Amino acid sequence: MLAALSLARVALALDEVNLHVSAGVSPNTLLYRFAKEKGFYREEGLELLPIQAAMLPGIQGLLGGNFHFSQILGQGAGAILRGLPLKIVMVFDTRPLNWLYASKSIKTLPELRGGKQIAVSSFGAALDQMTRELLAKHGIDPQRDVVLRAVEPTPNRIAALLTGAVDAAVLNQQDRLIAKKNGYHELLFYGEHLEFVTAGAVVAEKILSQRPDFVYRFLRATLKGLRWFKSSEKEVVSRQATAMKLTECEAAEVYRDAQRGMSADGTIPRSLQEKMIAFQKKALKVERDVVPENVYDFSMLRSINEEFGRGR
Repeated sequence: MLAALSLARVALALDEVNLHVSAGVSPNTLLYRFAKEKGFYREEGLELLPIQAAMLPGIQGLLGGNFHFSQILGQGAGAILRGLPLKIVMVFDTRPLNWLYASKSIKTLPELRGGKQIAVSSFGAALDQMTRELLAKHGIDPQRDVVLRAVEPTPNRIAALLTGAVDAAVLNQQDRLIAKKNGYHELLFYGEHLEFVTAGAVVAEKILSQRPDFVYRFLRATLKGLRWFKSSEKEVVSRQATAMKLTECEAAEVYRDAQRGMSADGTIPRSLQEKMIAFQKKALKVERDVVPENVYDFSMLRSINEEFGRGR
């Protein structure tokens, strides 16, 4: 009885964290889930509540206080560049784990010309921006040569490709395996051509200033999860195989792909911060000057990394 009462008191003492995550299953989303399952958030006095929502409602939820953090950095950075009071406080990836797959009749990028339809994420989001950039780099005008369609949530893009509703689609790791098995053609691997951050943690400046301890504990737990994820291949692969309904071999491929583009410590160098800002300013047609300090704040995470380095 005493043990049960003690556990109840602990549960009541936990601060709830409403986390906006994308639909679908990816290593970036699973990192949060697995970190919760490992107990890292409870160690910091937090109860993590991942909530799936589309990108725009996620940003609106951050501003309105319904979400404390969002996993999605593309829309988050776009909102900041438009003047909204948010900050990116952690980054999981430095290279995008996305692929452009096309129907069985399309084998090369130039064959997309002539108005072929490509399923991307929400307009203005990271996948949309990256797709426009890569198409242009390969001589395809994203406004004239093809038709980009905003298709959300993530699983709807592979469904659109398989049913023939679109000619090509931008896919994550799990959906890429489905397309590959069904004989669709890989046209691009985004990670070969771009440095780009897509996932991590973005927070409203109001929470950052008014509840710094809350943010600190969230980042500390999430960094524990990132460090565990990067150093525990066997366990992560086993969990991913179950969560993503993959074979162990497929899950291992997904894990190693993710490792190629993961941040070393949850931060990115200033040079990449500047590169991301320049890229998104161009995509969103933002004219005003924006410096990294307007978008990113890794000060807490650097302190936590120093703590971990001292063995605390």
